[in-house]
Amino acid sequence: MKKVFYPLDLSALAYPMMQTKRTQSNFRFSATLIEPVQPEALTRALEEILPLYPNFKSKIKSGFFWHKLQASEDPVLVAEDSAAPLSPLKKTDTNGYPFRLAYKGNEVVLEVFHAVTDGNIGAFFLSDLLTRYAEIVSNAEEKTDLSRGLTLSDAFITYAKKKSLRKISIKSYNGRSVIALGKKGNYAPVPRLISEEIDLPRLKIKAKESDATITEYIAACYVTAILQDYEAPLKKPLSLFVPVNLRRFFPSDTLQNFVCFERINVEKGAKDLSFPAILETVKDQFRKKITKDGMQRRVDDISKCFRLPLVKFIPLCIKRPAFQLVKKIIDKVRQTAILSNVGVIKLSPTASSIVKDIRFFLNISRNTPLNVAVVSYAGRCRVDMTCGLKKTEIPERFFTLLNR
Repeated sequence: MKKVFYPLDLSALAYPMMQTKRTQSNFRFSATLIEPVQPEALTRALEEILPLYPNFKSKIKSGFFWHKLQASEDPVLVAEDSAAPLSPLKKTDTNGYPFRLAYKGNEVVLEVFHAVTDGNIGAFFLSDLLTRYAEIVSNAEEKTDLSRGLTLSDAFITYAKKKSLRKISIKSYNGRSVIALGKKGNYAPVPRLISEEIDLPRLKIKAKESDATITEYIAACYVTAILQDYEAPLKKPLSLFVPVNLRRFFPSDTLQNFVCFERINVEKGAKDLSFPAILETVKDQFRKKITKDGMQRRVDDISKCFRLPLVKFIPLCIKRPAFQLVKKIIDKVRQTAILSNVGVIKLSPTASSIVKDIRFFLNISRNTPLNVAVVSYAGRCRVDMTCGLKKTEIPERFFTLLNR
C-alpha cells in the first residue's frame, strides 16, 4: 500500500523537536458519564469517527527536513487508564498514534499531542466521540451526521502576508526573565489535577459588572493569587501566556493548529497588586494585544520564520539537536504560567443525556508547573489546574478568590 503523508502546520513544526523523555506538549480532556464506560463501545466509536480526523488517524514520522504525519491503518488502542496524567505519550498506550484514549470507571480520558492540533479541534473530536459512543450504547436507529466540513490545511500559510525579516521582533518572542513558580525541592513526582466547578451565569454577571470577559476575569484572579507571594514594587515581571484561537479573526476550516500565544504582563516595578488593579491591567493588555492586526502580525511572523530557506532546508538530523542546544543556551523562564479557555463544548441531546461533566487540562513543565484551563459545559464552567508542585498555597488562594 502506498504511504500517504501530510505536512504539519507551521506552528506545529517545533513541537516534536521540543519534546523530551519527561515533557511533551499535550492537552487533556475528560468526560464523566452517568454510568461506567463500555470499552467495546468506546473503541467502536473511535474507529467510526477517526476517518473524519485524518490528522488523528496518522503517526508523526521524521522526514528529511521536518517531521510529518503519515496516514495509518494500524489498530487503535483503548485501555483502562493507568498512566500519569499528561505524561509523554507511550507507544504501548497509543500504538504510535499522537493521542491516547482511555477510560476509568465512569470517566473517558483523551490526551492529544499538540503537534497534531489545538484544543479547539480537540474539543470537536471529543464531542463527536461522545456523540457516537452515546448512539452505540443506546442502540440509536439513526446516527448523527458528524461531518463538519473540516480539512487538512495550513491556515498560517493561507492568511500570512509577506513580511520583511527585519520587521520581526525576536525580543518579543524570546521574552524576558520573569517570575518563576517552580522551586527546587518543591516539585511533585506526579502532577495533580485540581478542578473547581463555577456557576457560569454568576461568573458572567460578575465579569460583566467589571466590564470584563470570563477569560479576563479568571486571568486576573489567577495573577492576583500568584502575586500575593510578592511585595510591591515588583522586582521581576509576571508573564501569563494565553493561547488565542485565530479562528476568531480569520475564518478557517482547518483540522490542524490555528492558535498563537500572547503574553499578558504585570511589569517590574508595579506598585498596586490588588485585584481591581490587576484586573484593569489584564483587560487593557487583552484588548490592546489580542486584535485582528495583532494576530495578523503573529501569523506573518510564524510564516516568515519557519519558511526561511536557512531554517527550512537544514536537515532534521542537524536541526533537532541544534534546536535543543539553543534552547539550553538561552534557557530562562519566559512565562510564569499558562491560561487557556477552550470555550463551550456542546453535545448532541443523545450524548448530553449521559455526560455529566467535562474537564480540560494543560500540560506543565519545570518552568511553568501551575497551568490553568477553562471549559464550559451544560451551564457550568470548569476551572481546571494542573499542579506540579508539592505545596498548594497558590491553587488554594486562586480558587478561594475566584469563588469569593
